[in-house]
Amino acid sequence: MAEPKPPDEENTRLAMALLDDDESALEEILRLYGPDITKLLHAKFTLHRGVLTYEDIEDVVVIALRRLWDARKSYDDTKQSLRVWFYCIAENVAKDQKKLGWYKASKLERHPGKDWLEESPKCAAREPVEAGDEKEASKELRDLRTVVNNLPDVQRRIVLADSVAREDVASSTDLAADLDIPVANVKVYRQRAMATIRREMRRLGHNIP
Repeated sequence: MAEPKPPDEENTRLAMALLDDDESALEEILRLYGPDITKLLHAKFTLHRGVLTYEDIEDVVVIALRRLWDARKSYDDTKQSLRVWFYCIAENVAKDQKKLGWYKASKLERHPGKDWLEESPKCAAREPVEAGDEKEASKELRDLRTVVNNLPDVQRRIVLADSVAREDVASSTDLAADLDIPVANVKVYRQRAMATIRREMRRLGHNIP
């Protein structure tokens, strides 16, 4: 591992800081655990499966840190270390992002060694952020599908094309030809579609950035 595992007293100190609403603890948590967690997720979701990019994983860790803060009152250091809990949250964020299709799959020829994957922390619960609410992710997916299906036809087709594109988004030139619209309009329709998706998902109670 890149850094030695902090001693138990360090874990307890950081946990107490979180419970005391001390946001400065987040910077230390990210410094201590962030590099290893990023490496583990990179091996699992980028090298091993070719699903997320390294930049995506960095975003996932930031989102996970925010969720850790939001769920700080539910942390129990008698069940798992703070490092493992942070990893559990980050892993579930990565899985949710993959399912939601915000990040695009890309085929990679490289494969990691087994060491990174075998040292991945084990999660005590499927969703440590909101324990007992395992239906939340599936509800988010159902709502997303509904919102996308209700988009105007051109916007919906652009979003669906983007979701399976090898790059960040599908080729505007190809989409323009398929949809029989000017190339310049593709970007406009894409922006309108994403604005609608974010607005409707927020209206439905989901935390969409």
